[in-house]
Amino acid sequence: MSKVALAKCPDYSARNVRQALLRCLEPLGGLGYFVKPGMKVALKPNLVMKLRPEVAATTHPALVRELALMIRELGAQATIVESPGGPYTVPRLKAAYEASGIMAASEGTGLEFNYDLSEAKTDNPQAKYLKMVTVLKPLKDADLVISLSKLKTHGQMVYTGAVKNMFGAIAGPLKAEFHMRMADYDKFANAIIDIFLSVKPGLNIMDAVTGMHGRGGPTAGDPIQIGLLLASDNAFELDLTAINVVGGNPRFIPIMKEAIARGLCAGDVSGVEIAGERLDDVKIQGFRMPQADALKAITFFDHPLLKSFCEKAKPKPVFLHKKCVGCGDCAANCPAKIIKMVDRRPQADLSKCIRCFCCQELCPAKAVDISRPFGFGAAMRWGSALLTFITPLASRFRRKKRG
Repeated sequence: MSKVALAKCPDYSARNVRQALLRCLEPLGGLGYFVKPGMKVALKPNLVMKLRPEVAATTHPALVRELALMIRELGAQATIVESPGGPYTVPRLKAAYEASGIMAASEGTGLEFNYDLSEAKTDNPQAKYLKMVTVLKPLKDADLVISLSKLKTHGQMVYTGAVKNMFGAIAGPLKAEFHMRMADYDKFANAIIDIFLSVKPGLNIMDAVTGMHGRGGPTAGDPIQIGLLLASDNAFELDLTAINVVGGNPRFIPIMKEAIARGLCAGDVSGVEIAGERLDDVKIQGFRMPQADALKAITFFDHPLLKSFCEKAKPKPVFLHKKCVGCGDCAANCPAKIIKMVDRRPQADLSKCIRCFCCQELCPAKAVDISRPFGFGAAMRWGSALLTFITPLASRFRRKKRG
């Protein structure tokens, strides 16, 4: 059993961030347990796109700065390595580094920024689907990878944290390919798990001082104060704990549901060793998950006899033309290639939509919303509850019939 350490952190002041880092790393043996002199340490933050820190969609620069200073004090070299959404190019990397505030905050820390666009194949024996993964070469070449994730909701995967953060270990064009190849939510969740296992950071630290919730996550949701840093060498159990803090159910979150089924973490937080703050003392109220229960119900209802209902019930992207700036990022980053720009406004063939919501996630103007039918959430919650009761009975009936 791995430890997950929690430390309260009320804001992003340098003093509070440093103290919280020390408190959440101490139960794990301290940063020196992981970082040795002369090491090349890759820091993998969440820089999903070019966004300012106050949006609460990216890892906060104060956390990166303090960790970089601590790494330098231990005699090692830290480098930021990330692949934001969209094309993997030097200008896009630089734009994300600058907008996030990390580049300015890093002055005097010795922190370096990766612009090497090369990739490398890595064997992945623990994988369910991706036995060979092409990852960013600087991650593979590092002596240690430290994941610096951000606690947020996600339009497709419901929640994004430590495990989902490593989707940025592959270059942007490959992300679109995986969205298409693994369009089913459960398959895509397993692909993310496989990508994580191909890199497997030695240490995972989560920025949950200010998180993001609501259906607009991971880039256009609402900031919410959580006041925590979390750390563990087990990203799955870290996510399990973080989900518990915000009142979520891991079995209705595709990545966690699949991780539990694959035996990669405990079935619930009672199987996790918590260090630092007491879990009950840091739980928050009012965190809005984007219809977490509904995804399970929708997957179940995707049956030929109920296909019409299923299609009408599924969430879909809606393009807000009054907010649209006509940049075309939604069309350029659509894995299914169903969005066309007409008079500088997006038009989509939603009958071919795979519900990855990359258009919503990567829109710089917040001009894409996720629409659900009126009463959808309540109907799906009731449906999920009913399925939880009916599914075991149906399985027993089928076994009895076969016998």
